[in-house]
Amino acid sequence: MKKAVLFVLVMLFMIGCARREDQEVQPTPTPVIFSQWAVAAEASSEYGKPGWSAMRATGAPEVNICADDSRAWASARGNGLAWLELTYDEPVFATEVRVYQNLGRGSIARLLLIDVNGGQHIVWEGTDNADICPGVLSVSMPRQDFRTESVRIELDESRTGFWNQIDAVELVGVQ
Repeated sequence: MKKAVLFVLVMLFMIGCARREDQEVQPTPTPVIFSQWAVAAEASSEYGKPGWSAMRATGAPEVNICADDSRAWASARGNGLAWLELTYDEPVFATEVRVYQNLGRGSIARLLLIDVNGGQHIVWEGTDNADICPGVLSVSMPRQDFRTESVRIELDESRTGFWNQIDAVELVGVQ
């Protein structure tokens, strides 16, 4: 009796392990890298409205020269602390943020990702490159383990003593 039960168990195990011809092997899906532009924005202050308003930092870059341009966001004062927060259509597991600046580079102090539950995560802190504009501050990171729906940029314009204009902010991640 014990041999018969053992034989049946072994046969069931082998049948379960055997690949049936009618079963397809499913490949592991490749993560889709997704890049998007902000669809909404708010800021600590704005130099003007509609020109230089926070909403000017939504969408793809429009300003391709180093110039004061009302198609980009600028803070009201241009010499203190300021922030710009951008929201995106599709929450992603972020891997990179690109900040397109057209004037006054060097004052970005911190970059935060905001998850779908409102939690804030610092992903970069330091001194922005003050090279000639226009330019892009690109912050690459390991794939985050939370879905990002907003990006917050904190500036210290006292570092440069002048406005930092931001034309667009691109969020890259895995869906």
